[in-house]
Amino acid sequence: MFSTEEIQRAYEKVHDLLITRHIIRTYSTNKQDIRDIALEDSQLSEFKTVLELGCGYGFFVEKLAGRLHENAVIMGIDLVEKNREPFLNSVSASGFKGEFISNDASIIKSMKPSSVDMVVCSYSLYFFSHLIPFIARILKDNGIFIALTHSKHSLEEALSFLPQCMQSIGFEIPGEMMIQRLFSSFSSENGRNKLGRSFGVVEKLKFNNSLVFNLENVDDCIYYLVKKRALIYKEMVDIDNDVVVKLESLLAQRIYALAASQGKISLNKNDAVFRCSQPKRQDG
Repeated sequence: MFSTEEIQRAYEKVHDLLITRHIIRTYSTNKQDIRDIALEDSQLSEFKTVLELGCGYGFFVEKLAGRLHENAVIMGIDLVEKNREPFLNSVSASGFKGEFISNDASIIKSMKPSSVDMVVCSYSLYFFSHLIPFIARILKDNGIFIALTHSKHSLEEALSFLPQCMQSIGFEIPGEMMIQRLFSSFSSENGRNKLGRSFGVVEKLKFNNSLVFNLENVDDCIYYLVKKRALIYKEMVDIDNDVVVKLESLLAQRIYALAASQGKISLNKNDAVFRCSQPKRQDG
């Protein structure tokens, strides 16, 4: 659904990702940290090899401090070369040695079977869910795979306006927006079934959440969506940037109107943690 170049474009600005992270923290109704929930009751003290696919700037590894073997090495694989330095800094701050490979996740097909203690995918597995069998293949028998992901209904209160906005400027309405297809490719709703084919044990931990913006904070809601423009407007961003600008303006108007009528706007931010063990060996 998304090419290598499109994914790079969506995630290459680390500063933007940090801003959206701040917005999520500020406006979330659930003030827990999903990473704490993902790692709760996990016994990782003997784990020496950790692999994070789609590692970004090191959002997840920040929480591994003090949990792994003192000689652990954390390897990150990510398409965005600009994430190298911040990821390695996050690993170092956690007290471990780090490696970074600038490549797509399919590189794991060439990795040795049963060679990794722990694999992590933090809001990235929907880009490469077809690699789940290979994740199971490289995981040791006593290893753990942790995946954080969205609901397929994520941000639907805002995204539901897009077809109307597209129609108002004469743009053909797709049957399903690409970002909705992305969320549905590996989601809170279907993750257990997809993982169950490759793991004997799949534990699902729900993380119910909403982003609630009061009327005076609607600008932050708009800003949050603008920072996701490469994903939200995937169908249009390469065709005509002027069209994207018009759509963003129309979407902002709809969101302001809704917030004005209700005094706020609430966006679905329900997520889930999947913790998997007992990998099933399958031929590549």
